[in-house]
Amino acid sequence: MDKNIYNKIRIVRNKLNKSIKKNGIDSIITRKISKEIDALIKEYYNSIKEMEYPENSMMTAYYKQSYNALKEFTTKAEHFPEIKEWNKFAEKNHYLSHISLEYISKLTWRYLEIKVKREIRLEI
Repeated sequence: MDKNIYNKIRIVRNKLNKSIKKNGIDSIITRKISKEIDALIKEYYNSIKEMEYPENSMMTAYYKQSYNALKEFTTKAEHFPEIKEWNKFAEKNHYLSHISLEYISKLTWRYLEIKVKREIRLEI
């Protein structure tokens, strides 16, 4: 990990922990710091080489299973889920979270939505 980004994440993480203790988890200040650390983590993941998993790896199997569940969810619900909606469903049903799907596919949630909707239309 790039030491510079690692140090930034560490500093913001410490700031976030202090804010949670002082202001609570739902305070405006804490949420602002949380968004700051999210941006740093996203910057880190965008800077690293794309992760390649062997076709027969467990991670590939989990990704495919979760992606197919996302397509099935979208079809049954007749809409693509919001991030919170998917994460709740994924946790309950033991699928990968939205951030894991984004990381493995190297697509944003919005592009995953477009991909899923296109694939569903092609299956009709």
